[in-house]
Amino acid sequence: MSWYRETWANAFVLPAAVCAVVAWFGLLRHFGGKGRLLGSRRSAGLALSVVGLMCGVAIGVGLLLPHLAKVPPAAVGIGMGATALPRKKQDESTQPYVKLMTLGIAWLMERLEYRIHTDGLAWCEKLVEDIDQSAQLRLLAHDVKQFLLERHRQTTLVKTINAAYTDAESAIDKAMEVQTQTDQACDVHTPWRRREPTELELFECRRAMGQARATCVHLLLLAYQHGRTSEQAELEVLRAKIAPNDAYRSNCVPSQRRWFDRMRNRH
Repeated sequence: MSWYRETWANAFVLPAAVCAVVAWFGLLRHFGGKGRLLGSRRSAGLALSVVGLMCGVAIGVGLLLPHLAKVPPAAVGIGMGATALPRKKQDESTQPYVKLMTLGIAWLMERLEYRIHTDGLAWCEKLVEDIDQSAQLRLLAHDVKQFLLERHRQTTLVKTINAAYTDAESAIDKAMEVQTQTDQACDVHTPWRRREPTELELFECRRAMGQARATCVHLLLLAYQHGRTSEQAELEVLRAKIAPNDAYRSNCVPSQRRWFDRMRNRH
């Protein structure tokens, strides 16, 4: 009985456990500053799939190649888990058999990176999708900039934040300028003679406003990527100060009335 337990522990449990721990810390290091591994169900599923595949490869290598490698299964688990660590350019000269073993892992890592990025974009776009005034975007960009600078002191990140805020400010100024020019062209100081904006003018206004929103999304994405999950609530509070909560959280479809409500209102 002791032989049975020792064999399973050394061949399966030990390499899988060691690989899972090392792989998870490797993923955290690899995606640090890029997003959140557990930001959504899909990203969490992909992250667990990467860890599971690494554990499977570690167990397989430990079972099939012990007589060639002459290394304990636990060392194989550490080696496979370390593949999740970020690589430098010189690591591209990896042996062909290592590339073959990690082919599926590399594909899952690419999908995970894409999913983490899209999760961040979706959350940031949700915050600004209902803002249709340049003044509100300006307040949001300023508040997010202050929020980031109060929490991050790294020189490189501070430069990135200031550059993103400058781009957002320029895009917002452009949107405000286009809207002002359109209003002046439509307004002839006589309410009953005021004309509606043309299709071209509406297109230019929407294009400028869309560009302003995109730059604000880029600034918010920095807060999403370099912040903690608990800080999302604070960013939502900043968003709620600019626009009412009912406009941000409300459903565009009105609630349907029940049949007995209609009967009651007839009397």
